[in-house]
Amino acid sequence: METMAQSTGPMIPANYSTTGLGAGWSNLGGVQSVDNNPAYADLAQYPTCNSIICYYSDLAQFAGFGFSVPLSATITGIRIDAMQRVSSPGGGIRDSVFVLSLNGLSIGSDHSDPSYWLDTPTLNIYGDSTDNWSYPWTPSEINDLNFGLLYRVTNDSYDQPSSLDYLSMTVYYQTGTGIKSQTSTPWDIRFKENNLLISAEASILSKGFKVEVMDLQGKIYYSKEFGQGKLDLAINATPWAKGIFVVNIESADGSSVQRKLMHAN
Repeated sequence: METMAQSTGPMIPANYSTTGLGAGWSNLGGVQSVDNNPAYADLAQYPTCNSIICYYSDLAQFAGFGFSVPLSATITGIRIDAMQRVSSPGGGIRDSVFVLSLNGLSIGSDHSDPSYWLDTPTLNIYGDSTDNWSYPWTPSEINDLNFGLLYRVTNDSYDQPSSLDYLSMTVYYQTGTGIKSQTSTPWDIRFKENNLLISAEASILSKGFKVEVMDLQGKIYYSKEFGQGKLDLAINATPWAKGIFVVNIESADGSSVQRKLMHAN
């Protein structure tokens, strides 16, 4: 079965809010890109929770994903990528609510991961192309600007902040004989195992472009110029050292996109 990908919309989620008790989230818009300016919650030591501080966060809602899935399509799966980090090794911070929502109400299965976060930025994946999160989603629900994610984190240890530096959603759907996908951002840039995957719409790159990958010290690991057309790369990163890499894509018209990613393999 052929897998065809397309993307839609601006860098999103576009809407953010919080509800309930718990430690407050700050800078929720920091999830739009990997830029060391994350959304974060300062969590108290377990089990402290009062009107001032708390060991778990309040409930953050991310919505406004702006999908435009064809109304005749069948939704086959939903995937969310989240880059998470705790301030100290063995910090004891974990998910406690990670569930899809519509109009602020949770729907389907909770995909929260009981594993403790790492003290390096780590991209974690929830769901996949065949995971509907235990609910028969319709295109009209997916396209609704009030469709999104409810997220809460919990601290089982000492006082410390948790940070969320990136959040994106991809929806997979069936039309005819092919599975297609829409992502919440026109760019898909991520490490998967020992490959750096980079893809984007053809319309964004209509005049040619250059892709460059370097570490934070400026050492270049990959550099190549391309003619016009769709960007769909899988770069072998097996010999690269672990650490943070900067991916820069510059189009012929002078516009550019830059991402910082953690290579952990």
